Amino acid sequence: MKYFHFVLFFFYISTVMAQKKYDLQLRFITDKKTIAPNVKVTFLKNINTESGAVVIDELVSDSKGVLNLKLSDKYFDKNGWLGIQAFYDEKDVYYLSYYEEISKKQIPFKKTIVFEHVIPPTLEEIDENNVPPPPRLP
Repeated sequence: MKYFHFVLFFFYISTVMAQKKYDLQLRFITDKKTIAPNVKVTFLKNINTESGAVVIDELVSDSKGVLNLKLSDKYFDKNGWLGIQAFYDEKDVYYLSYYEEISKKQIPFKKTIVFEHVIPPTLEEIDENNVPPPPRLP
């Protein structure tokens, strides 16, 4: 019986060690060269299927605008692709969202993402042109 437990434990350890980890580092700043803290980052896979994307994880960057993560194979679709989507909001300023697809071949992945601000329309412009609010995913 002890032998069985040892084999089971050895199998578990070898399985855990066999999983490959992928390093990802994202830094977020605004176009005014200020740190963009607490950016909401969503990881998606199966981007090119008819049913759409599947949300794998949602994380928030730290107060310095940095997100360090070790990814496993579960983050990537069957073709080795991962979608990264990021949103940043600030009071009275709209920023364009960021979206990119990366491959396992690009790992380790380090990137500084610059959020560009958009001048929000005035209430009169919204009424005249029926301008919808900036696009956001739930």
